[in-house]
Amino acid sequence: MSAETLYRLDGRVAVVTGAERGIGATIAEHFLALGATVVLADRSSSVRETAARLDPNGKRTSWLTLDVTDSSSLDAAADTVIQRHGAVDILAANAGISYEAAAIDHSDEIWRHALSVNLDGSFYSARAFARPMLQRGRGAIVLTSSIAGVKVVRPELHVGYDVAKAGVAHMTRVLGIEWAKQGLRVNAVGPGYTDTEMLADVGRTQPDVMKIWLEDMPNGRLLRKQEIASAVAFLASDAASGINGHVLMVDAGYSIS
Repeated sequence: MSAETLYRLDGRVAVVTGAERGIGATIAEHFLALGATVVLADRSSSVRETAARLDPNGKRTSWLTLDVTDSSSLDAAADTVIQRHGAVDILAANAGISYEAAAIDHSDEIWRHALSVNLDGSFYSARAFARPMLQRGRGAIVLTSSIAGVKVVRPELHVGYDVAKAGVAHMTRVLGIEWAKQGLRVNAVGPGYTDTEMLADVGRTQPDVMKIWLEDMPNGRLLRKQEIASAVAFLASDAASGINGHVLMVDAGYSIS
């Protein structure tokens, strides 16, 4: 297999959660460019418009609405993908939420919601789509952790989010080892501050916070969504066939600075 072919995803079926916009939509776009058939999944029904924008002819995309906090919704989604496409080869479990709340002000509801979406949702997604992969004896799952999962960030305060993303990082290692002999690799990316719609809002409303972020980023800028998506595509490809249980930090060195 040529070096170029190793990075291709031709003939593979990939599912991306949290795909309506931001990093998720960009991951889906990268997968399409590399030849995959892509199922875009999101809680928002607007994911349908995202799929149409990325693939106007609808030849290599489909879409699903689902709630990653509902395990039965994930199980049904996996069944639907198999019915539509015959198999699933790749899962990019990207769905997540963030928020701002000091620890002392964390209500039970805020704490539970943060873990439910970011940690439970990642596990439910991985478990649901791992089942058909394990039956076939091959597949790749890429979870989304965060710099907040490996380092205390500033000045934002969101302990529930941070703990959930740390849980995703360790879950990546646990699942990667548990499923390795059955042909399934599990890895994660740990994005740094990325130029998404959400961070653009922060820049407009809290310029002092954005100033701190830019000062702390070793490269002096926000990451581009494409930089995160290309790392996900790499981990999903045969070029990363020897990588398992690894959290690839895509943060310009923020987590080690």
